[in-house]
Amino acid sequence: MERKKHYYDSITKRLLVAFFFLSIVPIVSFAWVMKDAVEDTNIIKLNELAISTIEHRSEVISQFLNDKINMLSRLVSLYPKDFFFDSKNVEKVFLAMNNQGNIVDLQVIDVTGTQHAYVGPYRAQVAGKRYDDAQWFRETLISGVHVSDVFTGYRNTPHFVVAVTDPLKNYVLRATINSSIFNSLLHSAQLGPHGDAFIVNHAGELQTPSLLGKTALSETDKKLISFDSRPASLITNTDIYTTRLIDRGHWLLILKANIADSLGYYLRLRDKIILIVIVISLFSMAAATFISLVLSRNFERADKEYAALSLQFVQVEKMATVGRLAAGIAHEINNPLQMITNQAGWIGELLPDEDPALVKNLGEYQKAVEQIKHHVRRAGTITHRLLGFSRKMSNQQEKVQLNELVEETVSFVEREAGYHNIVIEKNLAPNLPATMIDGPQLQQVFLNLINNGVDAIGQDGRIEISSKLRNDGKLEMVFADSGPGIPAENLKQIFDPFFTTKDPGKGTGLGLYICYDIIKKLGGSISVENRKNGGAMFTIVLPVISFGTQK
Repeated sequence: MERKKHYYDSITKRLLVAFFFLSIVPIVSFAWVMKDAVEDTNIIKLNELAISTIEHRSEVISQFLNDKINMLSRLVSLYPKDFFFDSKNVEKVFLAMNNQGNIVDLQVIDVTGTQHAYVGPYRAQVAGKRYDDAQWFRETLISGVHVSDVFTGYRNTPHFVVAVTDPLKNYVLRATINSSIFNSLLHSAQLGPHGDAFIVNHAGELQTPSLLGKTALSETDKKLISFDSRPASLITNTDIYTTRLIDRGHWLLILKANIADSLGYYLRLRDKIILIVIVISLFSMAAATFISLVLSRNFERADKEYAALSLQFVQVEKMATVGRLAAGIAHEINNPLQMITNQAGWIGELLPDEDPALVKNLGEYQKAVEQIKHHVRRAGTITHRLLGFSRKMSNQQEKVQLNELVEETVSFVEREAGYHNIVIEKNLAPNLPATMIDGPQLQQVFLNLINNGVDAIGQDGRIEISSKLRNDGKLEMVFADSGPGIPAENLKQIFDPFFTTKDPGKGTGLGLYICYDIIKKLGGSISVENRKNGGAMFTIVLPVISFGTQK
């Protein structure tokens, strides 16, 4: 025992050393490298972050606008003109497409610029208005799709719209975008407390509010207004500017990152790096110690489970030997039983030829012969069952009728169940199709489930066995008992190996695991649940396999 303890202690020490070199040493080395980081490196990283951020935000904004364009295009392609000229229909469409609140209102305008339907909060401001002179309206009729700049329009409120025409360009479907939601797409693009992000048009006009609250572009900002397809970057003494085209080159997204924000963080980090390394090292050592102890205990527990499993295998070998011995005994008994049957039959044939007057108690002799035959048949049935149950599990498939297999299995345990006043009720559906399956292994599952039910009930109860053909063409067997059931916390692990709810020495924890393994190999499934009226219920589902069908 002392030797084993020393062995597991040495494992713990080796794990601690390994964790030290795999965690502490890399942390210290990394901290040393970070301490020597220079300003240029931080600027490069900040520039890369700005480019990555602006690319991501531009994709998000473009996707947002494309989603609205595609949604409107699908609508005009799905419904005819008369549908959209009805305000009730437009209101239904508006409610269906605006579950996220991205759209403020929806308008339908014919080719002459006359409004035919409107849904939204500005009904009074736009009532009776014409749009034939509006720039966005003319551009929509020309290109079929248009995203406008921010303008005030009839409602005297800054907004921008997304508009599409029907395939025949008979009318325009226009949606006003919720500016607050659209502007929020830029909030996550702010890099640091002094960073900024905004969108401008070709004229240099702000299309979204500046995150820092400015209302006009600075001279540095104006230098960046270049609608080149490639992203542009400008590094000054204080800031990094990055640009990216969006909305098919219609707008320009500008992102500004303050260099001092980035450098200040790294300078403060450098001052605290030693303290952080010490804290992380202490935490890592504590975690390494804990993990090492847990792993060492897991190794010890695994060794114990392996030893227990080895003992179980030895027990299985013993049981297999007993089975072979029982089969041999059954074969040996069958021979004298056959001889007794023949002799009793021969005596039975001779007795009728005797004179009753000369042979005293002739009737008793004849009754005795019949009794001999009866008990020989009974002994033969028992040895036949013993042979069938103890034969080697060779995984050979045979044509099996499940109801007959249940009847045979119940005959093994019916008498023992009767001793405990336990009734086995069978509700077997007639005319079930036979299936090609390994009968002895399936019988082992049935026997195990019935025995478990008897153990669970203990005294005075009922075991119900039912069978049926399901609608999906599979066979279903249900084994239910009136016992106390299975605790809810144990249901998920009831089929795990070595898990048992029986008292020590009364269960190995392998029975249900073997049942699960057998049913799985037979191509079926097994599940368990507690019945509402008490007791456990095991359900087995098996495929119907005809002769010559591959499983």
